[in-house]
Amino acid sequence: MKAIRQRTYILALAAGIGMVVSALILACSRLAAEVQTQMLLIVSLPASACMAALWAREHRKLKVAQLIVENQMLSIRTATICDNAGDSPGPEDTEGIEAFVSYFGILLDSRVIKFNQEGIFLKTVEIGSDSISFTYGTNKHVQRTRLFHAAIDDKEVERMAERFRHETGIIPVIID
Repeated sequence: MKAIRQRTYILALAAGIGMVVSALILACSRLAAEVQTQMLLIVSLPASACMAALWAREHRKLKVAQLIVENQMLSIRTATICDNAGDSPGPEDTEGIEAFVSYFGILLDSRVIKFNQEGIFLKTVEIGSDSISFTYGTNKHVQRTRLFHAAIDDKEVERMAERFRHETGIIPVIID
């Protein structure tokens, strides 16, 4: 979440600087030649708008990440993430990443996977002694993410399954 916050600040700063530069160019248009001023405005205004749009997108991502962390039902240190969405069926090496899981989604470092928002719903949860799999998406497009973690005992697996059932209403499948 720290990386998302930093990107939000950087993009806000870039958008602000772009707006100030555009305003200064507009205010000082009498000092520069007309063609040069128009060329500078043609570059600075769209660049500022682009930075503002990127900032707004990153700000929404930050808000979702904060929502996930504040309402977390599970926090695990993952060893590996396997994302079976599209062309990347292989696991990614992500040692040391802490995953936060809530009713609203999953936060993996700076990656936000949201569900139960904007038409994306959590479909199934599979809990094993060394992994948790989430299937989520819309009716047309379904994705699956598996988080591998340190081995836990059967009692802890049952506790996690009950917590998911209580928080999300989805009955998790326990994998042996």
